[in-house]
Amino acid sequence: MGNNKKGGRGLLVAAYRKVRGFINRPWFYNKKFLITLSVICSVLMWATLAINISPVETKTVSSVPITINVDTIKENFGLDFVDIISPESFRKMELDVKVSGRKYLLTQLTANDFSAVASANKSISKPGSYDFTLLVTCKNPMLDVKIEQNSQQIYVKFDRFVEKEFTVSNVKAVGATIPTDSNLTMGTPYTNVNNVSVYGPETEVNQSDSVIVSADINKELTDGETFDGTILFLNENGDQLNLAHLTVGTDITETVSVTIPIRTSKEFKVGVTFKNTPSNFDASKLPIVISPSTLTISGSPDAINNLKETYTAGEIDISKLRKGTNTYHFDLSLSTGLEPAEKVEKIKVDIDLSKYKVESFDVNASQSKFDIINYTGTRKVTFKTKTIDNIRIIGPAYVVEKLKGSDIVIEADMKGMETVTGKCTVNALISVKNRSNCWAIGNYQVDVNIG
Repeated sequence: MGNNKKGGRGLLVAAYRKVRGFINRPWFYNKKFLITLSVICSVLMWATLAINISPVETKTVSSVPITINVDTIKENFGLDFVDIISPESFRKMELDVKVSGRKYLLTQLTANDFSAVASANKSISKPGSYDFTLLVTCKNPMLDVKIEQNSQQIYVKFDRFVEKEFTVSNVKAVGATIPTDSNLTMGTPYTNVNNVSVYGPETEVNQSDSVIVSADINKELTDGETFDGTILFLNENGDQLNLAHLTVGTDITETVSVTIPIRTSKEFKVGVTFKNTPSNFDASKLPIVISPSTLTISGSPDAINNLKETYTAGEIDISKLRKGTNTYHFDLSLSTGLEPAEKVEKIKVDIDLSKYKVESFDVNASQSKFDIINYTGTRKVTFKTKTIDNIRIIGPAYVVEKLKGSDIVIEADMKGMETVTGKCTVNALISVKNRSNCWAIGNYQVDVNIG
């Protein structure tokens, strides 16, 4: 016992001597050293006071992420987390955490210092909304802070996720109008989407009975326009559904659109054209009946305005017309976007030549005119053919009965022969001098020399 006391006094004496020796050293009284020592002591004292005397304050840490324990639920029952039903402020899967503690600690806090984990209060085996307990903790044990509400109840929705295909059943153009005093009509709106696929909670998918595409127009239209469209889901009563958890896919890659066609209509005369006609032929003198004689065509204003005044039903080869009634049927052919205002599928053309007469003539160059037409080349063209026999001319009887061979004109059609040289055979068009209502039946050719 006595030895222990002596040993303790010895240690104190030794320590005293070391401190005294440290203080008595010359550099200890150096001014720079004393200033540095004073600063260090002051910082240590300030830190001690800040830790022990700093006031307790509160702080709200924003956007702490919420984690839902769902792994076993998915594995055992095939249910997926859908959404936090309440509180609604948690639907973004984050919350604000209010904490209190020393001021110097609060300044350091971030959302990463906290954990917010929700666990089910009972077993979950079927779709529905369930009670969960959300527990908020500070992940850093070195931070001495108090969480004001570290536990609260939330309601979480679970469901099985399924996929379903829909065909767009209707297209709406909301608020689209046309001028009341115009000749315009609004066609049926259409969309660039045909099929829509949805993936999401089974209860929401099953509520959907049909899919439509709608566009908010709210303007007066004078021509067709295209607008951005929105895919809407309707229940069996036709009411719009607000389904927030569906993933929607379409059969297009571009933006969903709605096009509103604006149409106008105009009446056009129906006519036909003729080929293989002689240069002096006048089709208006033919006894021709076209049914229908006029056609009302509907289409976009631009398309209608670009049409000619006469709708051409088709082309007739004049050389194939025969004595009697010649009847032709032409399919109605309109450009895309144009359609008849009334149902018309074919145009009927009757050319009644029952009162016409056919006569045959032999023609030679010494008596009749042999002419060159439709030649734009620079070379000289001469006829090698000097006679054509048995040319059948058709026309009104009172005209044909008075014709002679010298009244027949032979025209060598040189269209497309600009680069040809030497002897060649070309089509011959037959006309009657000073008569625009006669022509030749059949095809004829002549030989010419070019160059």
